[in-house]
Amino acid sequence: MLSMNRRLWITAAMSLGLFLLVWTGVAAGWTERMDEEGLRLFDYWNWLDPFTFLGNGKTIGTISIMLVIGLWFFRRDVYGMVLVVAAVGGGYGINEWLKHIIGRPRPPHAEIGGFSFPSGHAMIGTIYLLILAYFLAQTRPKRGERAAIYGVFGALALLTGLSRLSLQVHYPSDVLGGFLLGVAYVSACLALYRRFTR
Repeated sequence: MLSMNRRLWITAAMSLGLFLLVWTGVAAGWTERMDEEGLRLFDYWNWLDPFTFLGNGKTIGTISIMLVIGLWFFRRDVYGMVLVVAAVGGGYGINEWLKHIIGRPRPPHAEIGGFSFPSGHAMIGTIYLLILAYFLAQTRPKRGERAAIYGVFGALALLTGLSRLSLQVHYPSDVLGGFLLGVAYVSACLALYRRFTR
């Protein structure tokens, strides 16, 4: 049976590979039809709009700071504090760097500026919500409880990314790319954290 760290590295590698595939598809124009049809579909899913607040900078910053403080006061987990800062801050930096390298314009009717691929809400939302789920799951002894925590926070990350489609500020491939890169990066960060804490 594979160890948790090995599973995390495999997840990171597979997610990164899929992200590169999506990036290639975007660059080659293979995703254009899917993106246009996806935007038309999600234009009617207005109930998703409120979930975008989970990916806002203020929300992510506030929850990340609270998590860092909690890790210090309740666990004295310095490595955990570094994990949160490196994963969330590093993920944000990688996202901004890639957006400027790729330079993909946002959908025509988007009312915000900046570039589109990969979605920052999907990527950073996935990173911080899964880290939060990881630490919460460690407090539960039963596997079913831990699975439920990951399920809830995974669903919140999904809704955060999909809200960018209902708001028409990202293409579906932007959100998919954000999810994949977020999973790849957070998996690698967690694998390193687990290695240093053993």
